[in-house]
Amino acid sequence: MVGTSLVGCQDPLCLSPTNQFMPSCRWAKVFVFDRFLLLNFSDSRLLMLRIKQANPMHSVQDLGRYGFASQGVAKAGPMDSVAACWANSCLGNAVTLPLLEIGGGGFVAEFTKDVNLALTGAWGEMTLDGQPLPGPGAHPVSAGSVLRLGRFSSGMFSYLAVQGGFAIQPVLGSVSTCQRDSLGGLDGQGEPLSIEDTLPYQTAERRPVNLIPRRYLESYHQPLVCDVILRETDQFASDATDLFFNQGYKVTREQSRMGYRLDGDLSIVAERPRYSVPIPLGGIQVPPSGQPIVLMRDHQSLGGYPMLGTLTRKSLGQLAQRRAGQMVSFRAVSREIAVQEFLQYRQFFGDFR
Repeated sequence: MVGTSLVGCQDPLCLSPTNQFMPSCRWAKVFVFDRFLLLNFSDSRLLMLRIKQANPMHSVQDLGRYGFASQGVAKAGPMDSVAACWANSCLGNAVTLPLLEIGGGGFVAEFTKDVNLALTGAWGEMTLDGQPLPGPGAHPVSAGSVLRLGRFSSGMFSYLAVQGGFAIQPVLGSVSTCQRDSLGGLDGQGEPLSIEDTLPYQTAERRPVNLIPRRYLESYHQPLVCDVILRETDQFASDATDLFFNQGYKVTREQSRMGYRLDGDLSIVAERPRYSVPIPLGGIQVPPSGQPIVLMRDHQSLGGYPMLGTLTRKSLGQLAQRRAGQMVSFRAVSREIAVQEFLQYRQFFGDFR
């Protein structure tokens, strides 16, 4: 039996009814309980990954929190969902199991029991007990082994999964960390990982391990061409779409889990709409500056800037892996092609969002 207790807002400045769940309010509290799934951390079958070094870009994620956008709750989930799916898939896990998103490197952890791990996505100075890991994929780990992820030479986000998955309590159906909403993560309150955190994982029969075939690996050094589903709108000048597709953009340092701001030589002229509208994951907004913003995993649910279109899910993950200064351009694709690509990935991994 699963239940959720919602405590109303106690902020006198908040206009929401006291019995309404308002996740954007700092006083709203969520208590999730499940008498069958509550974790017993004293259970000897649950083993621990001990965090020895971390930064605010390290978090617990799964494929995301769906069904709550109307209440202002972000989907969250991995910035690069394809790389995250690979991490679980190459261990034989369901792709929906919790894993760690490690942004920017600087991660050290110790394993307390033998297990298979998988690392995918961004790559660089990756060592296990001081020995360099050969590449993205699955690797055997012994009790007491120390994993170090130093500076990334390619990409922004790496994904760490263990065979059998991490055992973490979900909030609103997901463990995904969203600091903006104060939801998910190890403590359920949206906090990133920190030193001395311990993440339980369950024992599982260890399978043979393999690296991911090279034909499936992304190259994050190359200039990126993103696929865009155009949005029909009369809020832009007549030459806006031609201008958008015929120039390159540089990824700026204004990068976060909420959005990536881009910078092009020529600005796009758009009128500000009269009211806010729902905005999708991967939406391309154009603020008064005329320089696009691509909405990422923790984006707000409503926005007032005009929107040119939406990135496909694959392109969104590829953009997430680009660093400040790298070049990006765009091309239009039909909705039918984008849906077909999405269904192919979902079929490939067994489940995919």
